[in-house]
Order: sequence, then structure tokens, then C-alpha cells
Amino acid sequence: MGLILTAVTFGEVMKWVGYVIVALLCLMFMIVVHEYGHFIVGKLLGFKIDEFAVGFGPAIVKYNRKKLGIIFSLRCLPLGGYCAFHGETSTTDEPPKKDDFNYHKPWKRILVFIAGAGFNLLSAVVLCTIFFMTYGEMMPKVSAVYQFEDSSIEQNLQVGDIIIAVDGKSLYTTSVPNDLVNKINKFEDNINVTVIRDGEKIDIIVRRGEYVSQTAEGETNRVTGIGIMIGEYVGYRFGFVTALGRSFVFIVKLFGTIFVTIGSVFTGLLGVGEAMGGTVTAIQQMAMVSQLGFRGVLFAVCALSANIAIMNLLPIPALDGSHVVFTLIEWVRGKPINRKVENIIHTVGLISLFLLAIILDIVHFVTVT
Repeated sequence: MGLILTAVTFGEVMKWVGYVIVALLCLMFMIVVHEYGHFIVGKLLGFKIDEFAVGFGPAIVKYNRKKLGIIFSLRCLPLGGYCAFHGETSTTDEPPKKDDFNYHKPWKRILVFIAGAGFNLLSAVVLCTIFFMTYGEMMPKVSAVYQFEDSSIEQNLQVGDIIIAVDGKSLYTTSVPNDLVNKINKFEDNINVTVIRDGEKIDIIVRRGEYVSQTAEGETNRVTGIGIMIGEYVGYRFGFVTALGRSFVFIVKLFGTIFVTIGSVFTGLLGVGEAMGGTVTAIQQMAMVSQLGFRGVLFAVCALSANIAIMNLLPIPALDGSHVVFTLIEWVRGKPINRKVENIIHTVGLISLFLLAIILDIVHFVTVT
């Protein structure tokens, strides 16, 4: 018995190790995409790049591409990465040299700064489109229909119908989980509903009214609605154009959710541990999602890529958004803020972000688990 228990426990541990590895690979993918955005736009605009690194800390592998004059490296801590532009961290007030990052015009530098987030958004759109084409949007499937108290109201919905639109407006259950209820509640009587029945798309008219349902204990309930029960949600796949459109809708809704969540933390509606987490929390959540298979991983990478893009564009010292703000100030003033002061601000910001990530992970662990 002890041997069996040990084997099962070891198997579970190895399974979770696998999930964590998948989570780390996903994180590495998003980092590479982000830094590649800086890299490719920088090269296109004529910037000199010294190193393209995945991870922080001592280098595990280094490859010197002499033709390009760039070092590509893989470092031991897979919690970030960087694209090191020549002279980017210079603290001298002397005019920058020709190959220096700050020698280039402000608009070029701004494009380089926002390119990382731009590539994260682009990858989110691409992956989200693939998701909707491959797995589809989860649409409500009718599992039971009820008779209305008013016998003049016909029940046109049938068991097995998959509802995909209300009043000609598609359901977006991925972005708005209660989308069906929200749309139906806007109507008082007749509602045009589009369903998939026996593989065909048809439009039917349903009526709102009072219907009777019974609980498992035999109690009778009177409910106002369209007289159906949703038993499950099934994937309804789309073509490329529709899937692409749904990807944009999902990402826009996600933006709104992120900003509402941040606002809720500042107003006290949500605790910090409930709403946010650091890198370890992100890896833990990715590992949990990995249990759902490729579908769950693909969806999580879509959402996290968009999340990374948004967070990096915030004007927080050390993040891309802060660099954009400093460059805009330089553009307007015609001269930069003291480079030494700017670098100190970004260094303090970077250290603060690392400490904040650790604190958020601890708070999340204590309050959620």
C-alpha cells in the first residue's frame, strides 16, 4: 500500500512539474515575442543592437552573430528578457554618438518602445483567431424546454438547439459570460433568436413570459423568461474573417476588464491578492490551465499576451510606457531630461517592480490559498 501511494504521489508531482514547464515555456514565448518586437522595429529603423537576451542573470548560452554585431543569449532566470540597444543606458550629457540609441529621432525611439507591446497584441490577435477557428465560441445549448402558463405562447425552441444570436446580434460568451441573459432581458415580448438545429442555422421567434418549472424536490417555480434550461455550452467554430472580428472584440473587452480591475483595487472593491499577482502567480495559473490541454493553454496565452501589452504601456518607471513619456517630454522640450536622473528613476522602478511582484505573490498566496 505504501509503495502504491508513493508511486501515485510521485506521478502527481511529475505531472505538476510538466504543467509548470509548459507554463514557463508559454511565459518564455510571450517574452520572446515582446522583445522581438523591439528588435525587429529597431533593426528596420537603423538602430544598433548589442544583445538580444531571454531571461535574466548569468548566461547559459551565448551566440555571437558577428555579421550583425549582436549577441543572442539565453539566461538562467526565465522571468523576463531584454533587447539591449547600443548606448541606451548612457548617463552622459554629451551629445550622443551616431550608433547610440539616443542619437535617433524621438519618433523612432517611441516606435521602438511601443513595438514590444504591439507584437504582444498582434500575437494575441493571431492566437485568438486560431482559437475561435479551431475551438470556437462556447454557445449555450438548450437541454430542456418548459411550457408557458399562457397557452397562447408557443415554445419554438427545442432541446438540442444551440443559440448563437439574439435579435441578429451574435453572442460573445467568451468576453461576456452572461451575454445571453443580458440580451434577452432587453426585450419585453417577441425576440428573434438564431439557433443551430440539426446542423442548420435558422431564425425563430420566441416570446418572453411566465413559465413553470419544478425543482428536484418537486417544488413549483414561476419564472419570467423564454422557457428553457441551458445544460451546457458547446464550441461553435467560425471562418477566418468572423474569428478575426471576435478576436478584436475579446481583446477590447479584456482591456476594459483589466482597467476595471485596477480601478477596483484602488477603490477597495477588490483586495490586492484577489486581483493581482506576480510572476510566480502567473506561472501557477498557467500551470493550472495546462491541465485543460492545448485549448486552455492557447486561450490563456491569448489573454496574458494582451495583458502584458497593456501593462507595459502604463507610464510606470522601467516599463515601455515610462520610456515613451520621457521621450515625448524630450521631443516637446527640444532637449532630454538629465540622463542620469532618468536612469536612476528607471532603475528604482525596476527594483520596485521586482519587489512588488514578490509581495503580490505572497499576498495572493496568503489571501487566496
